[in-house]
Amino acid sequence: AISSTTRHKDIHSQSCFICYISLSFLRMMSQGRGSAVAALMVMSLLVLLHCEVAEAATYTVGGAGGWTLNVVNWPKGKRFRAGDILQYGSDSNAVGLKSIANGAKPASIYIPKELQFKYDPSLHNVVGVGKVGYSTCKTLRGAKVYQTGNERIRLVKGQNFFVCNFPGHCESGMKIAVTAV
Repeated sequence: AISSTTRHKDIHSQSCFICYISLSFLRMMSQGRGSAVAALMVMSLLVLLHCEVAEAATYTVGGAGGWTLNVVNWPKGKRFRAGDILQYGSDSNAVGLKSIANGAKPASIYIPKELQFKYDPSLHNVVGVGKVGYSTCKTLRGAKVYQTGNERIRLVKGQNFFVCNFPGHCESGMKIAVTAV
């Protein structure tokens, strides 16, 4: 793991290098040694180099056992962000971007994590519920029920709650609460 001090020094060094290259390039341009297109290409490259990319991670809800009984403690110790994708089923190719315009910190691109819910839809389902539904294991009429085993849900900022509403499953720990920052 890279310490925050080392990371800050690396970012500072990278910024200084970008400034040096930019000034050198501008000096060349003022002496008539380049074209506007070349300047635009170099500046675009420098902006891309200055971006910080957060890598995507894929989590299988419940670990190797998948979405099943006793997964209630699975989210503990994991950090989720608003915009992360909860994926139901085995299609792990979905990736989304959270843009700077939508709240990512400047000079960063965030690639959301994927959460896969693997389960047999003839034995289980996934239902999005509120805090009361989560704690009482009761789903309201009209609640969104996922039952094909191939859905994805993007987390919203704050608390997100999911249960299985097959009889006795939620009460047996087939529920998760995920807080996205």
